[in-house]
Amino acid sequence: MSESKSFEEKLKDVENIIGSLEEGKSSLEESLKQYENGMKILHDLETELNAAEQKLTVIRDGVEVPVEK
Repeated sequence: MSESKSFEEKLKDVENIIGSLEEGKSSLEESLKQYENGMKILHDLETELNAAEQKLTVIRDGVEVPVEK
């Protein structure tokens, strides 16, 4: 199984997808696939950010609570 991408790599993927969509050179079908993939990646990024925010809150408040991955 391949190693998952870092947050930064996922963000770069989204930037590349946006650039491709903005060029408007892809077919409608391909554009929809890119858009769907970009939305999935954005959801993953949002999940990672929420987890990081939760960890920071735990650290800030000094509360030792197990944080889910």
